[in-house]
Amino acid sequence: MKLSNRVLSAFLLISFIFIAATIEMGLADKICKTRSDRFSGVCFSSNNCAIICQLFEQFEGGQCEFDGAFRRCLCTKAY
Repeated sequence: MKLSNRVLSAFLLISFIFIAATIEMGLADKICKTRSDRFSGVCFSSNNCAIICQLFEQFEGGQCEFDGAFRRCLCTKAY
């Protein structure tokens, strides 16, 4: 009896983790990334990038990512 409860508990836990990961991946597909018009130069700080995107370009956030050979500021917005 104890073994079957453990197996059932383990199965439920793995199922919840799988469902949560699937839902999170679905949300990640709905984020728009656009190269910042205001941020110039190579992007080293995602915090600075996010501030520029939020204050001057009306995006929800921003992060430094490789865009070609250089790290650029990409503004992000969920849609």
